[in-house]
Amino acid sequence: MSNENVECDYCPSCNKKSLRVTNTIISIPYFGEVLDFTILCSNCGYRRADIMPIEVKEPSRYSLNVESACDASIRIVKSSTCTIRIPELGVTVEPGPLSEGYISNVEGLLSRISKVISMGMKMGEDEEKKNGKELIDRINKLVEGQETVCIILEDPLGYSAIASDKARRESLTKEELKDLKYGDSDFEIIPDAC
Repeated sequence: MSNENVECDYCPSCNKKSLRVTNTIISIPYFGEVLDFTILCSNCGYRRADIMPIEVKEPSRYSLNVESACDASIRIVKSSTCTIRIPELGVTVEPGPLSEGYISNVEGLLSRISKVISMGMKMGEDEEKKNGKELIDRINKLVEGQETVCIILEDPLGYSAIASDKARRESLTKEELKDLKYGDSDFEIIPDAC
């Protein structure tokens, strides 16, 4: 593991020269070496964190049938370019410009989705709030092992993964790559180059 701290010029939020970038290279079983970086402003508290695998991987899809409460502890690595799909819940989470990578487990992934739904419910109409509550109730049942779903991670850069013998991994085709978002609007991969 190696660390590097670099003082940067200016914070993108408060425009003060108080931004610190911390980079750490760590080795994760199953996934190899990754760069774990954090950007933190000591003036305003602006924070951005992400993990980026160092090794080049092929575009991939991981699928996991979540069938019991034990499955909630299965480790997930989600990169900033990953699309998450849970068809049984009607959930699709696509990467955007501020998408972050993280290492968690199934329960942590579902908790993040619940929090986003809760935030959306605050601004929603009555019917949307009702649907949001039902979806959160289903997610809670999933964590308790009372419901089953398939969690799908699709990553055009192949950095995301599910660390379980239960997970299925398959390569993404050039056609499937065309339909995936990459998070950064300036980022483009030409499928013929893959």
